[in-house]
Amino acid sequence: MPVTLDYNGKTVFITGGGRGIGLAITTAFARAGATIIITYTSKDPKEVVSQLSEEYKVPIHVYHCPGENTERVNEVIDLASREVGEVDVVVPNAGVSLWRDCVDMSDSELDWIMKTNLYAPMTLCRGFARHWLGMSTAVKSSEDPGKPPVGEKLNLNKRILCVSSISGIVNMNPQRQVAYNVSKAGLTMACKSLAGEWAKYGITINSISPGYVATDMIKDPPPGEGREWADKWRKDTPVDRFADASEIGRMVVLMCSSESSSFMTGHDLVIDGGFTTY
Repeated sequence: MPVTLDYNGKTVFITGGGRGIGLAITTAFARAGATIIITYTSKDPKEVVSQLSEEYKVPIHVYHCPGENTERVNEVIDLASREVGEVDVVVPNAGVSLWRDCVDMSDSELDWIMKTNLYAPMTLCRGFARHWLGMSTAVKSSEDPGKPPVGEKLNLNKRILCVSSISGIVNMNPQRQVAYNVSKAGLTMACKSLAGEWAKYGITINSISPGYVATDMIKDPPPGEGREWADKWRKDTPVDRFADASEIGRMVVLMCSSESSSFMTGHDLVIDGGFTTY
């Protein structure tokens, strides 16, 4: 069977798909012909989404869905599946960061980062797995009658790809972001653990860990130490540049292809221009 990146007839669900790396992922899937569902928390991306939809002639559906609101996440999973159709690929991408010494971080700030970067992707993955297995997304017990019998194998042919970070692998510096680092390390391990649990259902789950990507914050950092840091990050990257977000988007599309990724699960792919080789 030839390897293709044709997603015609496939539906892809992307959190935070209207900006930054998420927008690059949305664009790459649109170019591949997918029907796309994206979620947002603050700024409605309807304008940029409309342009993408028109350019690539694919439907793109948008839902407001704060990832830390589990009830809303479950609601959107059910709603999107009814209104758009069965989802084949899920990309938990949304994330937040905060540069601050741990001793100066409030409980609410720590909670915000952990909920957004770790708990939200986990609950999204859990909700979709339940939905694909015919369970209620909001089930509170493993005794749900829709769950397949223990030992039963399925071939659902579903893909999950979480956007993690090399911050979960190495202690990034000179910025101070312990909460972000911990949340991404947790997300990477969550993917490995869930891959082991769900392989028997035909659900593969992997992650990518990008290095520094030329998003707006990196290209135009705040004056002062932010600009000094950005210069250091580039110099510490062996290829001597930041990644373009489109490079991340294209790799996500490749990793979620049924043909190219059918035997890959529990893997974290580092895309960092060699940053972690030192």
